[in-house]
Amino acid sequence: MIALKKNPSERFIAITLLLVAGAMLTVSALQLIPSALDSGLNLMQVLLVTCLGFALVVALSSVKFNKDASKVKNPALLITIALSLHNLPEGAAPIGATLVDIETGLTTSLVLALHNIPEGIAISATALLAGYSRKMALLLTLAATLAEALGAFAVYFSGSLLLADRSVGLLLSLVAGIMIAICAKELIPYSLKTLGSRRN
Repeated sequence: MIALKKNPSERFIAITLLLVAGAMLTVSALQLIPSALDSGLNLMQVLLVTCLGFALVVALSSVKFNKDASKVKNPALLITIALSLHNLPEGAAPIGATLVDIETGLTTSLVLALHNIPEGIAISATALLAGYSRKMALLLTLAATLAEALGAFAVYFSGSLLLADRSVGLLLSLVAGIMIAICAKELIPYSLKTLGSRRN
């Protein structure tokens, strides 16, 4: 829907990205980090890997692909990578639940489908903001979607989880740090600056 909207205004994108940032922070705090702790990692390990993901974004975002600071390629690519990594183990959830119980599998699939809507918005909106075409925004969103399908296929054909529990925990902690950093360093500052300038 975002990618097909013709010439979205900066204000529209700014509001959308604020909503996406809220969703990403919520997912990180209520889903990714608790899941990482449940995987067998202790709090210090989760915090260290989360900080590593945060530092990775800070380092990569210092590299500008474009002279125009308001149109940087990094945020869109970082969000695509982060959500692709996040979607690998996430794709295992509905297929694994379905193999155990069809009703649980259907419920899990519905919840994840709704959960993926803000993820698609995050990728496509930041891609358009970075100057990518609508077609490229759709392709970046498709890349993250295929990662989830890959996780599902791996479980279906192997009959086991894609990764060991602790490895999944490390991956989720890293993704949480990446998401938090993207929100704090890119999405929220840009949105607030854009909305503030529009009021003036």
